[in-house]
Amino acid sequence: MRIQLILFACFIGLVGVCAMPAGASVADVTQGSTVFVGEEGLVLQPGVLAANDTQVAWYPSGTDVSVTSVPEITVTVTPSPFDVTPVQFGSRTGAWYSYPNGVAQATPHVAFLVDQPEARVKLWVYTSGGGEDGTGYKTIRGVKLGFRMETNLYPIFNRPGVSAVDPGIDIYVEAPGGFTYSALYDDAAVPRAVSITEQHPQTAYAYVPVQPGATCVWDTGNSAYDAGEYTYYAYADVNGLKNVVGRIEGDTFTLLATATDSVGTAPTPEIPTLITGTGTVTLDTTTGGIVQTDTILYDGEKMAYVSIAEGTRALNDKAQALMSLSMIMVGDPQNVGPLPEGQNPLSTYRISPEGSSLFPSADLGILIGDNSLSHNLWWWSESAGRWYAVSAETDSNDGYLKAAITKTGYYMMTYPSGMPSTATPTAEPTILPEPTATAEPTASPTPTQTPSGFLGILAGLGACALLKKR
Repeated sequence: MRIQLILFACFIGLVGVCAMPAGASVADVTQGSTVFVGEEGLVLQPGVLAANDTQVAWYPSGTDVSVTSVPEITVTVTPSPFDVTPVQFGSRTGAWYSYPNGVAQATPHVAFLVDQPEARVKLWVYTSGGGEDGTGYKTIRGVKLGFRMETNLYPIFNRPGVSAVDPGIDIYVEAPGGFTYSALYDDAAVPRAVSITEQHPQTAYAYVPVQPGATCVWDTGNSAYDAGEYTYYAYADVNGLKNVVGRIEGDTFTLLATATDSVGTAPTPEIPTLITGTGTVTLDTTTGGIVQTDTILYDGEKMAYVSIAEGTRALNDKAQALMSLSMIMVGDPQNVGPLPEGQNPLSTYRISPEGSSLFPSADLGILIGDNSLSHNLWWWSESAGRWYAVSAETDSNDGYLKAAITKTGYYMMTYPSGMPSTATPTAEPTILPEPTATAEPTASPTPTQTPSGFLGILAGLGACALLKKR
């Protein structure tokens, strides 16, 4: 108990250190170096921007920057503090150039590179032959352990002047009974409590350093550690990345008392259910906005839906995690703005909070309530004061007009003027569409198992709708 109290005191002290503002060194960015989506409070050093430039510009992959001077986007930057916001930089990784003078040169001036943060932590076993990955290893009390970090964040810790007291990657271990360690006893002649927080990996693969006179970071034979189940995880608590990346999952393992003990069979985790809502739905998101459970939102009449797949990044207009989503039918679309020329409105929906983003996309479906030969979908831009056409297709199998959407706001379904329209549907809905496949998130949100019955549930919902209709 006394040892645990000492370690707890160490933990509290270390948390206090982590809460201190980041030092200038870990935030200093030099010309051409890498920054990560979500970093905040950076300081762009002289030379990052070309002379007299105050903007940076991004060009799609394959663009010959030396030939064209028309970027896809430009961002005005303040050298200090500079934030790599997900909204502006999240989908635009790679080189950003100083603009406009920087791209007017024979060799364009790269201001910095942008990358999505990635990190994971693994248990490492020190053996007489060296070391090996501890995943699936039968750990018995007395085994010598450590941790291996696999991350692309190492450029942060190669910035000028980074010191041992700068924030970094914090690893924690939860012991049986719920106690959390931020320092572990090594196997030195006089065991030392080795901190596993504020790690500064300087390569893509790095290890928590073993101290002189020891052969490991964690001596599980120490009397402080009982047999039982241990869980380890980490946070990238540097330059605001903790809120974007979220908890970096490690693994859970059982420390056995003797070699004859059996690890046993781990209980099957409960499969999360599909989240559905009518009017408003609460989103199961990480602090970085990564949706953890497949979600379907219906309007009040169940004539339209938004389907969001697990792994989608959902952010509000402040680049914070989107906690809920609402959908209602709007009576008169002309109250929103003048109708697109040559179009007659059929139905309009407001998806809010407005100004939010869904990356790569969510699926919008609106039931077609007439038999016009063609239908169009429009999105209202408040800033431009006009409707913009959205790429959408009619699904003849279920009678929905469907589109992949990346923004919330007003969406209107229309049919061309001069085309006859009746109130007789051309098809009855049979099954909601499978969500658009999304790319694996580059951040490392808390993983949850994708519901294996997602498509089955959707099919059941569609079938129920048919039964009710009939």
